[in-house]
Amino acid sequence: MFSWFSRKPRNCDRAFEDLAQMLWLEERRPTFRRELLNADRLDFSLVSLEHVDDYLEAVHRDLPDQEQLGYLALRTGAYVGEVIRRHAGQEYHWYDFKQASKLSEFVKTLGVNLGTAGVLAVDAEHVCFPIAKVMKYLENGAEDSVHFFARIGIEGPPTETEGMQAPS
Repeated sequence: MFSWFSRKPRNCDRAFEDLAQMLWLEERRPTFRRELLNADRLDFSLVSLEHVDDYLEAVHRDLPDQEQLGYLALRTGAYVGEVIRRHAGQEYHWYDFKQASKLSEFVKTLGVNLGTAGVLAVDAEHVCFPIAKVMKYLENGAEDSVHFFARIGIEGPPTETEGMQAPS
């Protein structure tokens, strides 16, 4: 009864796909320091995020004004999220804050802000915040690598022995 009241949140995948491409394609309001981005390396692969980390490191040392920072965080976060979405073993979707807060009480508790403007989610328990991660990188630097963030989103957390080498 009254099933139209319990509709699933509407995703906005297409809008975030477009936003991701604006990172290097937008002409009217180009992304801050866009000249540092090599469009040929932005192929939505996990390895492309190493290039994005390099870009963010340069911007971290020379931050733009608030308006430019907003465009940069949204576009770069959308790109990071699209890499996750395209390569993860689970089906992620983009949601704006209003729709994401219908999906997840946790998102609702965070409140609306730039970092929650786009939420990537599988379901209520599996959400991530690529835009917020970009903002953390800009604040903290390389310790907040978007490449590592996406790798965890795609492959899951590393095991205890992964990356360990026997002493020589």
